[in-house]
Amino acid sequence: MAAAEAKEHEKQATKALATSFMKWKPDIMMAGMEYAQAATKYRVAGLLADSVRTHVLSAELKEKQHDLFSAGRAYEQAATICDGKPEVGDVETYLTPSIRCYRLAGKGEQAVKLILKLATLHEKQGNLKRAKEAYDDAIEVLESDEKDYQLADVYKALIGFCVRSELFEEALLAMDGHIKVLVKQGYHPFAHKEILSKCVICLWLGDTVRAEQAINGDIADVKDWFPSNEANAGFELVASFQEYDSEKADSLLKGQIFTFLQVEVARLARKLHIPTVSAPVAPLPVLTAPKAQPKAEAAGYTAAPAPTLPAGSAQDAIEAAPVAEAEPAPSNLGELLM
Repeated sequence: MAAAEAKEHEKQATKALATSFMKWKPDIMMAGMEYAQAATKYRVAGLLADSVRTHVLSAELKEKQHDLFSAGRAYEQAATICDGKPEVGDVETYLTPSIRCYRLAGKGEQAVKLILKLATLHEKQGNLKRAKEAYDDAIEVLESDEKDYQLADVYKALIGFCVRSELFEEALLAMDGHIKVLVKQGYHPFAHKEILSKCVICLWLGDTVRAEQAINGDIADVKDWFPSNEANAGFELVASFQEYDSEKADSLLKGQIFTFLQVEVARLARKLHIPTVSAPVAPLPVLTAPKAQPKAEAAGYTAAPAPTLPAGSAQDAIEAAPVAEAEPAPSNLGELLM
């Protein structure tokens, strides 16, 4: 039933686009509406490929009418149908024009929502560069629209992505931007946590100098930083790393204050330890006893070479040598005294 209704709506859309002697211009508005209704009916009938196709046709007609917001919604619906169903279509193919239409229509919030969805898609695909570009685009849109109340959430998503992807330098830059937004909004306690997060990442990179600069650098705009618990933990942690006090560092990192950091940074803090280098143990020298030398050789003399027998005569010489007969043992004490 739904499939038949969808085909009828598509037929009416085709008819609206047709021209004749009495109809010089196609009725784009009516055709776009009919395609939208056909897409809805196709989706109800389970014909997802046809639903995506008619959504795109509707979006293209709405773009021609300069109804960019409606066009963006039609593209977004097509992308939603394709999400998790690569056999139906490519999500990015429809997300990209939807983002473009939303931005041209001045709907930055809707555009940012889809940009973040695109960033997540690129991260799953392993394309870290394009994912980072998507996050940067989202921040650019919100900054141009002065949507500071949403910037903090985007910065948190960007920082989590950078830490997960081991892009630590990019994470530090994102934290600087996040701190500025938090200070501008007056959320100074959250800025304290971000400063401590910078310290953790610098220590993870093995740079105690940058870690000290992170907690003692240009943070004049952050109110109540130095008397805060985060500052106390940061200074003690850096001091323990500088002194190679692993016991103290491990005790500090088990504190609850580090578990309140962003999830990805808290996991780094849990794995953070002072590197210890064990000196290689040199093998003991093998002592060998000196070779015994004859006294004559030790005094500077050389022994005369032993006489050599001709080959085959060694056994004959042994047999020919006289054998001394043993004297009989005395049988009693008298014989022994005689």
